[in-house]
Amino acid sequence: MKRLLTILLFILASPLYAATWYATSSSVNINATSLWVPTQGASCAGSGTALVWGAQANGDTFNANGCTAIAVNVDPGSGTWTGTSAGNCGTGGGTTTLTTDGTNGGAFTYATATNIVIHVNIAATKTQTLAISGSTGGGTLCGNITGASTASILTVNDSHTSVTIYIFGNITGGSASGDYGYNAASSGPIVLTGNSTAGSAALASGIEAGSSGTIITMTGNCIGSNTVSSPGCSNSNNGSFTVTGNLINGTKSNAIIGSIYYTPAAANYTLYPKDSSYTLNTINTHSTLMPTDPGVSNVKSGVVYGAGTGTYGGGAGLCDTGGW
Repeated sequence: MKRLLTILLFILASPLYAATWYATSSSVNINATSLWVPTQGASCAGSGTALVWGAQANGDTFNANGCTAIAVNVDPGSGTWTGTSAGNCGTGGGTTTLTTDGTNGGAFTYATATNIVIHVNIAATKTQTLAISGSTGGGTLCGNITGASTASILTVNDSHTSVTIYIFGNITGGSASGDYGYNAASSGPIVLTGNSTAGSAALASGIEAGSSGTIITMTGNCIGSNTVSSPGCSNSNNGSFTVTGNLINGTKSNAIIGSIYYTPAAANYTLYPKDSSYTLNTINTHSTLMPTDPGVSNVKSGVVYGAGTGTYGGGAGLCDTGGW
């Protein structure tokens, strides 16, 4: 009997399975009354007991379900978050997902004037999931962004101006051609803390500087593809794109394409495939590592830079034998 009670208490204390909620109205706020239901119907329709906003759980999914212009006016994340501010995700609560599906599509919007921190993962299938616009306020996105499965779909399309958007999370391209995870067609600054990885299809980079006026500052790794011609980070429109992190080239694609200013810290490196046994993002005998240049005056014997150990000594350009 005691064992049975223990099992029941464990079950009651365990988190519930994540739920998927389907939208039933267009051009409304994401927290609108009776908007989200548990059973999908035709486009922008469904049935079942509607979600009471605020009762969503960590891991829940909000599917636009063919509805359009659902405004993210509050944080869809679950629980209570503390310490959130511009450029700071805070601690405490859980993350939900904004998505579309391959049947009905749909879309969300985010206006920078709301200037809120949202804790969401963002994914797409047949239609763009989130459009960002505005010229006042700002915004902070906390979560991962994943590319679509239908050609030429942008999971996030950002056209904001003037103010700064902060992103904390990893961005991955999609599984069909032209599926950028994040298209920065903006002239307002974007600050990304996280990695940007190529998708599984050609020309499906994680983040794309989609305008000549785009300003991206990124701390994280750009990771190219081992299977298709797709970079991790793309700047095909000559925007301003600065990367601090590692450049990890794949066997089929470089880590970056276009004009990208690389300003690595002392521990960062560029990785190149050496032979067919190369494994993406792995440092071993099948890859060639280029440590960053820490500056001649800073290199000392026995000090590690990247994955190599400096053997320079004596100053004034003198060096020991061996190198990296």
